[in-house]
Amino acid sequence: MRAKYFTANSEQAAEEMALDYFRCTRQELKIDVIVTGSGPRIDEPVVRENAEAPVETAPQEQKSWEILAIMGNPMAVNRMNAFSGLYYEPDGVYLEIYAERGNGEKLETQNMLHHLSRKNIINLSLPAVQELVKRGSGRAKIALEQKEHFYGEDLSILITGDELQASVRLIEPEMGGAALSFEDAKRKVAEAGVEHGLDEEALKTVIDNKDYGEPYVIANATPPTDGVDGKLVFHFSTDERTGAPREIDHGRVDYRSLDLYVPVEEGQLLVTREYATDGVPGVSVKGNPIRQKPGKDVQMPRGKNINVNEERTTMHATCPGMVEYVSNAINVSNVYTVKGDCDISVGNIDFEGSVHISGSVRTGNTVKATNGITVGGSVEAATLIAGGNVEVKGGMQGSGKGTIESNGSVKVLFIERGTIIADGPITVDVSIHSILETGSTIHALGKRGAIIGGQASAAGDIVANYVGALSNTKTSIEVGFLPRKRARLAKLEKEMEILTMNQTKLAQLDAYLAKSKATMDPATYEKLYISGVENKKNNELEAQAITEEMQTLRYEMDHATDSKVHVFETTFSGSRIVIGSSTYKVNDEVSFATFKYSDGEVVYMPCEVNKADFKAK
Repeated sequence: MRAKYFTANSEQAAEEMALDYFRCTRQELKIDVIVTGSGPRIDEPVVRENAEAPVETAPQEQKSWEILAIMGNPMAVNRMNAFSGLYYEPDGVYLEIYAERGNGEKLETQNMLHHLSRKNIINLSLPAVQELVKRGSGRAKIALEQKEHFYGEDLSILITGDELQASVRLIEPEMGGAALSFEDAKRKVAEAGVEHGLDEEALKTVIDNKDYGEPYVIANATPPTDGVDGKLVFHFSTDERTGAPREIDHGRVDYRSLDLYVPVEEGQLLVTREYATDGVPGVSVKGNPIRQKPGKDVQMPRGKNINVNEERTTMHATCPGMVEYVSNAINVSNVYTVKGDCDISVGNIDFEGSVHISGSVRTGNTVKATNGITVGGSVEAATLIAGGNVEVKGGMQGSGKGTIESNGSVKVLFIERGTIIADGPITVDVSIHSILETGSTIHALGKRGAIIGGQASAAGDIVANYVGALSNTKTSIEVGFLPRKRARLAKLEKEMEILTMNQTKLAQLDAYLAKSKATMDPATYEKLYISGVENKKNNELEAQAITEEMQTLRYEMDHATDSKVHVFETTFSGSRIVIGSSTYKVNDEVSFATFKYSDGEVVYMPCEVNKADFKAK
């Protein structure tokens, strides 16, 4: 669509000027009369040599007629968007603005000003332009007579805020404007700050394709290469043992040799440690470094009956036996095996290592092991105490006296009227009127997967198919910070108070020795001095150990409300769910729910986990 203002001594003369300019018929033009012959005098802006001078107006002799001629489809004219025109005439440079019509869009002033800036108009009068923009339509002289400059192609360059990418848009030239050369394009990109990662082929494509206004990515940062974390490579299986008979050869199995532990030989390589790497920094498109994330080193596990080289890169067994990996510790020990039941004929067992009992543990017996305990049968009203994991292939009929204590995990088929206290996960099919307490998780997910009566407490999550029973059996479920750990923290705080008082006394002793050295018997002074040094050393070591344990317990206490109770089937009336210091009493059956802590209370909602994510053991 084209348009222009025309001024003449008569309306007919103005129309003839328009017809001659557009070279068309009268029917092809939409003509609006702006000023008639009887109109008032007008004052027009005066353009000065100094383009920044204020706009002045001077009376001009009123010409008779001014019209606006628009050439275009009548329907399009009636909803025309506002636009502008620039004319280089013998007496100066003129800017014309044509207002929108109907529901047409208003003038995009920024685009017009950008166009004027690219025209390189000498002594452009910005006040005259601003005045015309304010009026919204019309014609104004914005500069003195001069030769028109036709601008060529240009680049709009954008660098992302993170300096990871640079893109360009090729700006269309005026008719007669010069094309942008590849070398000029490279110079403009460099001037914009792109110093790294320029894809010259992509930039050539921009120049050659002439897709004006389309964005092209022409530079990418070199991303950093993060370091690789150090890792431990275990040269023995850390998988949970299956307990299945071992295959000998040709499909035959030895039912006396079960897959219950990992055997090792003296001098066998157990672990190698691989160092972390620093990684390589990246480079942004502006040439700035992009920091990489260095890898984190991993420490060798502690352990027993193992040997670590000076570089702390390898670990070997120092004795034959079995190896266990529990709580970031690798222990190699011999195994005490009982073929058959552990009854009165065997007596109590207190073994520095692991104990495997192929039969059952009868009432009244106590089995202690510094590592794991495996029972192939069941456990009656007996006591099992293990420094490692405990696995009972059958169940436990505790009769109110049976107890299992473990620093690792406990896996038992069922437990009735017994007690399990563990640091690691407890896995059980059915728990009936029993006490379960663990610093980890409890999973009741076997064929029944039920916790009926008694109490189940876990620092982590508790997952079960059923909690409670149809008979409204009182069942207490608690997750979060365990009562025994709260008591342990209180005890440690009291011990720390005593150590602090001892430190004060030792400081007083130092002051007394320093003051009395000159008058004190040398032998007495030396004895007191050595005793003070030794006591301070022991005090500091003990304080450090207590501080570390207290930090661990306080961290667990701060996160006690993160634990949840997931019940896939039904939580029956009579059950009680405790998280932190909040309690929820179940009065009506709740199905497929997750109980969690929110805003000071225990709430439940549809179960957040899938049963398929847990494998019944």
